[in-house]
Amino acid sequence: MTVYVDTARHPFRGYVMCHMVADSLEELHDMAAQIGMERRWFQAPPKASHPHYDIPEHKRARAISLGAHVVCQRTGLHFAARLGLEWSALENDYARQNKYERTIARTQIYANELIGLSL
Repeated sequence: MTVYVDTARHPFRGYVMCHMVADSLEELHDMAAQIGMERRWFQAPPKASHPHYDIPEHKRARAISLGAHVVCQRTGLHFAARLGLEWSALENDYARQNKYERTIARTQIYANELIGLSL
């Protein structure tokens, strides 16, 4: 299991934010707790397209020091969609499952590149 932080840089309320996803919801929430994120900051549909945490740069650095992998935004989207499959199954949201499956197929090439770099 792995946690991923992407290279996004979005300004928000005086912070610069990126996205954090993982191979499982449990691992995502565990890492979030370790870096000081509150569970209420977890984002999922309908508020967000994919399940994830938006994290500020200083927490991103902490996640990386704890073993999170840095990925480009497209690769991050791939792993967010995989996480979305788990989330949508728990929510019985079959329309979103279909959306996530299409996103996974479309972004698989980016994950393959990451795996080729020996994640």
